[in-house]
Amino acid sequence: MGDDHRSIFSGIESLARRRSALLQIMDGPNPLEIQVQRILSPTEAVIGGRRTRLFGTNNYLGMTFEPEVKRAAVEAVEANGVGTTASRVASGNLPDHYELERDIAGYVGKRCAIVFSTGFQANLGAVAGLCGAGDVIVMDEECHASIYDAVMLSAARKIKFRHNDVAHLKQLLGEIKEDMARVLIIVESVYSAAGDAAPLVEFARLKTELGCNLLVDEAHSLGMYGPEGSGLVRELGIGDKVDILTGTFSKSFGLMGGFAASNHPDFFCLRYTARAFMFTAALPPPVVAAIRASLGKIRAADDRRARLWRNVDQLRHGLQLRGFKTIDARSPIVPMIFDDLDACYTLWTSLLRAGFYANLLMPPSTARGACIIRFSVCSEHKPEDIAALLAAIDASVSAPHMNGKPRKDERPYSSPIGIVVSTRGADNEIHPPLHMPRSGATRA
Repeated sequence: MGDDHRSIFSGIESLARRRSALLQIMDGPNPLEIQVQRILSPTEAVIGGRRTRLFGTNNYLGMTFEPEVKRAAVEAVEANGVGTTASRVASGNLPDHYELERDIAGYVGKRCAIVFSTGFQANLGAVAGLCGAGDVIVMDEECHASIYDAVMLSAARKIKFRHNDVAHLKQLLGEIKEDMARVLIIVESVYSAAGDAAPLVEFARLKTELGCNLLVDEAHSLGMYGPEGSGLVRELGIGDKVDILTGTFSKSFGLMGGFAASNHPDFFCLRYTARAFMFTAALPPPVVAAIRASLGKIRAADDRRARLWRNVDQLRHGLQLRGFKTIDARSPIVPMIFDDLDACYTLWTSLLRAGFYANLLMPPSTARGACIIRFSVCSEHKPEDIAALLAAIDASVSAPHMNGKPRKDERPYSSPIGIVVSTRGADNEIHPPLHMPRSGATRA
């Protein structure tokens, strides 16, 4: 009314203005719009016409070019075609869909698993399909954007706690008046920007003590941790205390898709309440076949996991020796953390021009205003790849010069929650952003 000239496009118009302002101060490529001409291997591509080593793909175990995985996809195309054209509810289930669900359930140690078309949809389906009016969701403030969107879709009351802060979570749970059986804690096992792990043992102990429920997203831990790479939850021996697991096939598996798994005897019926399962096309035959082949390779990939951790140690140790801010965590994600966007962007651009691609993360998509160059390490990187990356950093910058300013917030930095959602401020309640519908009643 009156002077209010907002429209449905106001949000993206504001973002476009910020994008234009950012591009004006950037003397180089746009980190959000990198064009890859060709992918040559799990660790190399052609970007900007030059061969480029890849350190920003989440292809942790190098499965994208694995011969057996590619062969499984080709054979599935010949047998069943390239797509499903509708959801499994509408067009039916291929044997491979059910077989994959049985494979994944056994792999992560759960009675039942449901496969979704993406990892994003797995979180949407699991959270919004289970939680409704009268329930309470208590989530880590640094959870992935898919979890934020899932929480907003549910009609549950929504609360966030400080990142990895067990005491704050316990305090908030103590203030909840609802029955604890209707409370769901949501965390990630490994967070995506800095690679720091959640204190899962403490969270599981608290959950058990109070009688609430716990969901753990294993997106960045599946394949690397635990027996046969079955995840951090299994490595820590707390599988019986985690009520729901979610994960993705787009990281260590090298494909796409996601899953939710649980020991609840009726969990199979989540597929009838999860709109993200019922109303989207099912994973196509070649993808399902390739996931199953990739799973078989991952289970037997102790040699790859060993190489991965050696590569991680080499890169992290090299950055620490040079004085860069990073996180001392056992993770395939190795961050360089900056207080200054110019310094961060300058180094990122220099590395790209030198033939090294990594991810550039910056405000407002990062917590506490940090700027990050995120390196995703692969088992198929060779020691000389890591050495060459460190040499390129040496040639570009002086670490002490670029990291000299102290941060106001000295809490360990962790992952971003997406460009749309902000977690800043003291308010623990989660409210719908202006661009999202305020009626949370989207439960099927």
